[in-house]
Amino acid sequence: MEENKYAAVVSEKEDNKLLQIFEERASYEAEAILAVIDEIEKRNLHVPNLEHIKQEALQEYSLQQQRINPETEKPAPTSFSDKLKNFWTLFVPRPHYFVTPILINLNILVFVVLALSGMHVLSPDGQDLIAVGANFGPYTLTGEWWRLLNSMFLHIGIIHLLVNMYALANIGGVLEPLVGRKQFIVAYILCGLAGSLVSLWWDQLRISAGASGAIFGMFGMFMTMILLEREMSWQEKKGMVLNMLGVIAFNLLFGLQGGIDNAAHIGGLVLGIIFGGVLLMRSGRYIAQSYNMLGTALTTVIILVAFTGLYFQIPVANAKYLTMLEDFGIHEQRAMEVLQEMEKTASLANGGRYVSGLEEGIGFWDESIRELMELEEMPDLGEREAKEVEILLNYTRLRKKSYEMMRDDIKSNQPWMHPKQQQVLWAISTYVKELQYLREGKEGDPVADTPGSEHWQGTEYPTGQERPLFVIDGAVQENMEQAELDLHPDDIASVTVLKDSAAVRLYGERARNGVVLISTKQE
Repeated sequence: MEENKYAAVVSEKEDNKLLQIFEERASYEAEAILAVIDEIEKRNLHVPNLEHIKQEALQEYSLQQQRINPETEKPAPTSFSDKLKNFWTLFVPRPHYFVTPILINLNILVFVVLALSGMHVLSPDGQDLIAVGANFGPYTLTGEWWRLLNSMFLHIGIIHLLVNMYALANIGGVLEPLVGRKQFIVAYILCGLAGSLVSLWWDQLRISAGASGAIFGMFGMFMTMILLEREMSWQEKKGMVLNMLGVIAFNLLFGLQGGIDNAAHIGGLVLGIIFGGVLLMRSGRYIAQSYNMLGTALTTVIILVAFTGLYFQIPVANAKYLTMLEDFGIHEQRAMEVLQEMEKTASLANGGRYVSGLEEGIGFWDESIRELMELEEMPDLGEREAKEVEILLNYTRLRKKSYEMMRDDIKSNQPWMHPKQQQVLWAISTYVKELQYLREGKEGDPVADTPGSEHWQGTEYPTGQERPLFVIDGAVQENMEQAELDLHPDDIASVTVLKDSAAVRLYGERARNGVVLISTKQE
């Protein structure tokens, strides 16, 4: 080992100060601790486990020199057990390699727990990832901001995990000994958050997860610190900087293929470059392990405030639209339960049992109306999304009206499938068809294509068992012949066709060929 640059400084320290530095050795470079140990030995001061600690410091110093000067030859392990021992050291915290193995172990632990819970280890389902906290705009932007941090510890399959952990072990083993534990963990988390935010800004519908943003940040931070530090010459820096640029460029180019979140990579990388530059400016362009905590806290607060501002600047209308669709589906399913039950056993005799279910359904429709009206007021909602909200709002209002009519009819002991109710149901069906046309990009008139909207004048129907049952203004036409169907189209308010089980449930076996419900205009 060459002459220790800290030897002269250490020799001037008093015994108690020397011992204090030794006790706080995790905060100092390995070379400085070696100088302290040499001085302790010269003074014959008693320190427990001194030789063991000296060997650790020597090993750490050797590793650090190899990272800074990669051309230095490193003896290769001579046996399989030696190689295995070196591999396991990646997961064991040591004085100057402490935070990195903890992060690696935490990411692996999360992956193992999720795999044991049933998540696919090669290609997990997107919905499963969202359920455990992946970054996804419709949720992250509507109150679940914690996904920005949580997603940093999730990985999309074991290959994704292994690649990221290999990269983290390499960059962490180089960077953490240079800047110390505190700066390393602060930079790692902030760069990960930056990656999550930029990913969200770029594509709100992407399911994003992984440590890549944070790791790219560490690459950028290391490269910037090497470029700015003033002790090494450009010739000494050149190899490391060009190597790091090559790694970054390769990964960004590889990320241009589908399925890779390059936005997160770039977000983490940019913040890592900025953070590394700030650190070097704070230490006068000397790489150090100890930085003033007030300065670190101030830097962290400024970055978090900037993150908060960016988070609230991301347009949320489309994210809320998707969240609303999910909520709407849940509300509709709950509200329709009572109607499905009524179709099975509906009669005046047992109608009262459905009143509470109808009132609960009205509450669900009210909740959907409120959410849809809030969404309708958002100016940055897309044109197609705005049209869908308009259709859903009309549909929901009619559903609520239908439920109110059924509830009131049951309370007054009146039949609830009367002409006015049929007219409302027919109108509901037109909005369902219109929504279907919109989502499928179809052309045409949804109203004209809705079953039951035809004019029945002159329509030929088979006789006998194949003929449907006609109901005009709520009155069943048991023996109606084609010649008697003499309604003028202008007199018809609406026509609804019920088929299969829906018809039989309401009108019995006589409706097995379907029911034609005709409502005429009332004077």
